[in-house]
Amino acid sequence: MSSLRPLGRAAGAAAAGRWGVSWRFAGAVSPSGASALSSAAAAGAPVGTLAGTPAAAPVATGTATLRLSPSATIPAVAVGALTSKPYAFTSRPWELKETPAVDVMDGVGSNITVYTRGSEVMRILPRLNEEVNEEWISDKARFSYDGLKRQRLNSPMVRLPDGSLEAVSWDKAQSVLRNKLLTLDREATSSGASYEAHAVVGPTADTEAMAELRRQFLRWFPAGQLHVAGATTALNTDFRHEYVMNSGLAGLEAADAVLLVGVNPRKEAPLLNVRLRKSVTYGRMKVASIGCAVDLTYPVAHLGHSAVTLRAVAEGTHPWCKTLAAARRPAVIVGNTLLARADGAALAAMAQDVARRCGAINPDGGWDGWNVLHSGANTVGALDLSMDTAIKGTPSDWSATKVLFLLAADGLEGLDTLPDDCLVVYQGHHGDAGAAAADVVLPGAAYTEKAGTYVNTEGRVQTGKAALFPPGAARTDVDVLRGLLGTHVPPSDMGGAGSAAESPRGAAFLAPHLAVDGSVQAADRLWGADAPPVPGAGAPLYATRMPFAPPVDNWYMSEPISRASAVMAKCTRVATANNFEQK
Repeated sequence: MSSLRPLGRAAGAAAAGRWGVSWRFAGAVSPSGASALSSAAAAGAPVGTLAGTPAAAPVATGTATLRLSPSATIPAVAVGALTSKPYAFTSRPWELKETPAVDVMDGVGSNITVYTRGSEVMRILPRLNEEVNEEWISDKARFSYDGLKRQRLNSPMVRLPDGSLEAVSWDKAQSVLRNKLLTLDREATSSGASYEAHAVVGPTADTEAMAELRRQFLRWFPAGQLHVAGATTALNTDFRHEYVMNSGLAGLEAADAVLLVGVNPRKEAPLLNVRLRKSVTYGRMKVASIGCAVDLTYPVAHLGHSAVTLRAVAEGTHPWCKTLAAARRPAVIVGNTLLARADGAALAAMAQDVARRCGAINPDGGWDGWNVLHSGANTVGALDLSMDTAIKGTPSDWSATKVLFLLAADGLEGLDTLPDDCLVVYQGHHGDAGAAAADVVLPGAAYTEKAGTYVNTEGRVQTGKAALFPPGAARTDVDVLRGLLGTHVPPSDMGGAGSAAESPRGAAFLAPHLAVDGSVQAADRLWGADAPPVPGAGAPLYATRMPFAPPVDNWYMSEPISRASAVMAKCTRVATANNFEQK
């Protein structure tokens, strides 16, 4: 990071001369932290530290702590034997194969390098990308890889009449699935009654798999409904500038006043929080928040915790409006989880009023400060593919559903309302909540086991490569979806031997910008700073006085891979009970 500075010569020489430690990017260290480091080195104490997080605790034996965020990264690079505990003494560097990939633990899309030996992931390290994650990654991205070898789905399964799941071959699973679908069609034809079919994609599914699911699902069910798990129901997804982070991750550092609305960047996007902290420390950025009062490791003006405060700011009656009005580049960051509330449309409208009133949306001036923070790794990619055109968001009542297909979608609400005769198909890589509710389970590949394209919260297209093969009989998601229909799909519609992105109805056909790796397509505001005309605009919107809930309950175990990780379980114990060594 160009704005960071090294420690003074005395501290650096004391640490390096006695303990052989080379300090890089140490400008993020506070003066007190630098003093503690130099004092510890001068006194002969071992100097070595991480970010003061639960995952960092077993790594360091030093007495000083460098604190960036609760899930920040290792700011001190050691030349000696200062290594992470999960990787220590497990392999030699020359035994490992390096593969570039994209992290799927949050919406930032950090660039990572996956180190593998044989069929096992040995460690994950950051890969330099100044526009996205610089040289950092979060603790969850770095240490949750042990979850890739636990609770994996490695064989197709079919639910028996007694309620148990039985492992079967791929041919058997496909036959069962086709027979059940044909049975539903015959019953619907004989009775003359239609039925609902839904497909839900999870935020960690790759873009190619989403496009393939969209094509095949609508082929089987022309009236089927597509949904994105965790996507907001309040934003107009017909216009890209409505649901992306328009300022960009790196561009937010240029903002001089930032309003956080129902978002906790320290948990939802730790690397974004690091950028904000750097701008507050060195760039004199002013930050205010509306929502839960949390410690973001830098000064934040907490304005309130409900829509009452947001309305006051939108109307210009709140005292902090003067700070926004005086800012040259104000920005508003809204959490995607907040907008998923029942009154999300009203909250989104008020937040956009704040952005327009303070001049955050200024396309003529080259600045767009309207930002939506998505916690899903590929939620923006799903919205780019129009995966939610039928119904915005996911329904809470599934009582009329006869077919439900879940692509890496876990933890959906309201599944207890599914009728007994509903066919639930789950395709994913872990035996999580989705697999437990499924009648047919199709094992897929995790992000380290397939080549896939992901779009982060700022709309940047990034491609990762496969570091190893899926376990057992598991296949990549695109291969699974292409084989579901068997010989019923003409070869011309299958797209030949190319990838889903290259097929006639693939991702690049639906959204051409997805074919350009590393690019960010600017979201053109055809109506300038005004809101785009949409059906139903002008209808009265009402927001409740209910306080904004925390966006993340347990950041360390928020998706299937981290929920299967023993290291993340220990981190959870530290965060809740301050007990790391419990077995």
